[in-house]
Amino acid sequence: MGTHLFVEVYNVPFEKLNNASKIANNMVSAVKSEGYTLLNCFIHQFEPQGVTVNVTLAESHFALHTWPEKQCLAFDIFTCGTKNPRSLAWWILNYFDSDDYNMNELGR
Repeated sequence: MGTHLFVEVYNVPFEKLNNASKIANNMVSAVKSEGYTLLNCFIHQFEPQGVTVNVTLAESHFALHTWPEKQCLAFDIFTCGTKNPRSLAWWILNYFDSDDYNMNELGR
């Protein structure tokens, strides 16, 4: 069916993890630049901190959640067909600028 990628990122500054609009804009830019079909983008800013962004794709989904108080985030990308979700993952890793991450891939 496709590929499901799971990523956890650590040691990210609070400010980058708590800016919902910048995170969502980066995710949408990645989706468009990599040739995915954007269907919808849901953004939620938690109080006092934390962000959730869910991007629905024709190819499946791209979801991200942050925990600024713990300096970490997690995201998953599921793409059906031949598209490789790692192209989107590199955008996010570049934005958060951390080399401290775990990435796991599952074929479905």
